[in-house]
Amino acid sequence: MGAHARATALGILDVDLAAMYGNEDPSGAMFVSHVAHGDLLHLSGTVATHDGAAYLPGIVGQYVSIDEARDAARVACIESIRVMAFALGSLDRVQRMITLTGYVNSAPDFEEQPRVINGATELLVEVFGQAGLCARAAIGCQGLAMNSSFELVMTCQFDGGDVVSALPTPAAAPLH
Repeated sequence: MGAHARATALGILDVDLAAMYGNEDPSGAMFVSHVAHGDLLHLSGTVATHDGAAYLPGIVGQYVSIDEARDAARVACIESIRVMAFALGSLDRVQRMITLTGYVNSAPDFEEQPRVINGATELLVEVFGQAGLCARAAIGCQGLAMNSSFELVMTCQFDGGDVVSALPTPAAAPLH
């Protein structure tokens, strides 16, 4: 079973990404969903959302537990996988994940950022197998959009073929 079939079986691809990007973004952020350069697909940062609101928002180590933050990391990763599938048409075109940078909205004394980001890495391996393991950074920070507990940014290598045009956020649409 290929990566696209695995993601479909997990219910990851059951969303209209174009409609989601067309919704008003309370942050007012101005960006596009992805940028392809050669055989690399760079994805914009994603936070965990559910029905347009932050999923498990708050400060990890204070209001959000490690397990909850791992779940938020998985949900944010689902959003990024959806962008990959939209951009490439099929996740089977992904050759390997290259980088994953996870930002954890952390309490000052919280030091478990790598454990939180494992929630995203585990999903990448579930979908892409060994090609889902990649170089990564786990960064503790204070303050993310929508008071999110987690945000990730990732890059994958793909077969180098055509890529669907990026989706702009509403704030970026007039410039796109």
